[in-house]
Amino acid sequence: MPCSGSLCEPCRLNLRPGPEVSVGSGLIGVAGFVHEGTARRLVHALKYRAVYAAAEPLVDAMAERIPGSTTALVPVPRATLRAFRHGIDPAAVLAAGVAHRTGLPVIDAIKPRWWWRRHAGRSRDERSAVSFVPTGQFVPKNAALVDDVLTTGATARAATVALESIPTLVLAGTCASRMGTGQSPFGGAVTVQPLSGLTDRSTLRARLTHAGRFDALGEHPAGHSRYGEEHE
Repeated sequence: MPCSGSLCEPCRLNLRPGPEVSVGSGLIGVAGFVHEGTARRLVHALKYRAVYAAAEPLVDAMAERIPGSTTALVPVPRATLRAFRHGIDPAAVLAAGVAHRTGLPVIDAIKPRWWWRRHAGRSRDERSAVSFVPTGQFVPKNAALVDDVLTTGATARAATVALESIPTLVLAGTCASRMGTGQSPFGGAVTVQPLSGLTDRSTLRARLTHAGRFDALGEHPAGHSRYGEEHE
């Protein structure tokens, strides 16, 4: 609908801040929004129709939530053939936007394989492994991976395998709603209560390691199929 800003009022009110989550391998995920409603439509418009304007609300939320100790941004690239097909690499667009707002450098430290099997609608046994190749660029301590959608965290974990200096933060545009406290079905992941405002990574880690804050979560056989994206 016509409006003065990037989103009309009903769409803006439909946005819900994403939680901070543990996605394994020492990684903590911070998302701008929960992957539902308006946020989901924004990601789909960016990812599958190359609507660059759809990145703006996502980038605004990501820039507000990134810890102040972050030193650089490392985008998690899309499979080469998919980037060519859809005409966009969403993580690169989001990383560039966050960099513009925060002044942080973007480091293209990993590059993708040509292709891996689409995960949407497939069981875990039917999915092909995601892997990346290091470019040789130096990644400083406290750098953050950047991706468009965070669900199981498998893509982010695969990205860390390719890096010698392993990040401990994943900054995402959206996070699966089922990763909320006591709801996430993704492979025994652990989540914490959402925090408000800017939060440094040490605070997030302290919350994750506090025994009273853990929630043991089960696995869902449908996996990633609900969301329709190939990234995890």
